[in-house]
Amino acid sequence: MSDEEMSPRDDDDPRAEGLGGAPPATFEFLVHTLFTQALMALGRIPNPITKQAVTNLPTAKHFIGMLAMLEEKTKGNLDRDDRRLLDEAQHQLRVLVLQATGSDPGKAGRS
Repeated sequence: MSDEEMSPRDDDDPRAEGLGGAPPATFEFLVHTLFTQALMALGRIPNPITKQAVTNLPTAKHFIGMLAMLEEKTKGNLDRDDRRLLDEAQHQLRVLVLQATGSDPGKAGRS
């Protein structure tokens, strides 16, 4: 299969805006999605389906670990703004975990 056959057409590109009302697939959107999921797991924002805020620390640590993995996999390939966004998201989440548990998920191993 050629590269052309494997490449999506412009109208099939999942990064295209307006695709079913979904935002474009960007690094920024991915970081914000993982950050929001972690905030939800920390009980800081309610689940949009249940409308309830529930704390689930293992899930929060999972999303923080996902951000750490993203940081590792993109090391040296991010522009300054994307790097700052990723650093700030991780920092804020680690502070919230410290407040919730007294331990830093970044120092206790990533899970």
